[in-house]
Amino acid sequence: MNSLIPKARWSAALLTATVLLGTAAGVAEAAPTDGPGPFPARSAPSAPSTATADTPNTPVTGVDRLINLPGANWAQRALVSADGTRTYVGEETGTGSKLDVIDTQSGALLAQVPTSTDFWSGAKAFSPDGTRIYLITKDTLNVFDTTANTLSASIPLPDQPRPDGWQAGSPTGLAVSPDGSKVYLGETGPNSNVIPNPSFLPGRLLTFSTAQNAFTDTADLPTVAPKGIVVRPNGTDAYVSSAEGLIHLNVAAHPSVVRTLTAPGFVDELLLTPDGTRVYALTRPDGRVQVVDLATDTLTATIDLNTGIRQIPDFALSPDGTRLYVLEDTQLPGPTVVAYDTATNQPVPAENVAQFGLEHGAGLTVGPDGHTFYVTGVSITESPGTYLQIVSY
Repeated sequence: MNSLIPKARWSAALLTATVLLGTAAGVAEAAPTDGPGPFPARSAPSAPSTATADTPNTPVTGVDRLINLPGANWAQRALVSADGTRTYVGEETGTGSKLDVIDTQSGALLAQVPTSTDFWSGAKAFSPDGTRIYLITKDTLNVFDTTANTLSASIPLPDQPRPDGWQAGSPTGLAVSPDGSKVYLGETGPNSNVIPNPSFLPGRLLTFSTAQNAFTDTADLPTVAPKGIVVRPNGTDAYVSSAEGLIHLNVAAHPSVVRTLTAPGFVDELLLTPDGTRVYALTRPDGRVQVVDLATDTLTATIDLNTGIRQIPDFALSPDGTRLYVLEDTQLPGPTVVAYDTATNQPVPAENVAQFGLEHGAGLTVGPDGHTFYVTGVSITESPGTYLQIVSY
């Protein structure tokens, strides 16, 4: 187990951390330990934070540690509360999906809430006030109450018109409007699995009213497979990534397509800068990030990640927008977080973080304090399992 103790570094400075083990099946508080043995008596967890993005207090820094997620086969990108005290991790298991609630200061696993009997779960996002998390499971939009740590609603997606014998598409990306009144959800187009000539129809964008707790609008998209979604602070302009390009939508009323940027490189996830002026678009197969100026909808830069055969599981922006962080799966001994200066789009090698206590990374989140990484991933060869690693840098 010693090889999995967190060993992250900021440049050459080693950071120490602790391995956390679950005490029993179900929800149990983890405690620091140097190896198997008795843990301190469990204390009652504090109430979940209800801090919002406008909280004036400085968010807390996560405490370095490696946290085992019992029973998880895979863990997705973590969400972190605005005050930095809670992280929420979607996990996939052999019997369904769950949302884990973790105390960032103690590493305690406060709750494991089932979200679906299907193992797959998708994109997740906070409401602006942090009291809800909207998350996708198979054919369903779910609402998670962060105050009570319960699933408060599960709303089936509206049926998708399609020819007889065709299958409905699957939900993909998700974004919440800046005022919290709407949730936008992408869905792939209907498909026919006739061999050897499968066919597809256009995907669509669904609009969900948080006040009515219901889907209120749908709009076809010029792509069969929408991916990431972001909404600018004005609440009017939304962007969807796809193999066909970056789709700009006006969502002030019924969503309508403004234009599509057809330059290659908009296949995977999108990141919106904190001021809403630029989008960073990841294209994993080509190992690059496209930078788009949203004032003019023009491609202003392409960042070549020079990854070679290395995979790119995820990327993230710092809260102040000055750094782009790219999670590279460098295989053994573990993943690396590579830093880029967003003013120059150049790498900053001195700020790379390496030597994680994981063999493979899956998701990357930068905490609201701007000095904590939350990395999900797995280890296979030694101490197999799924983990969340918290690294203060």
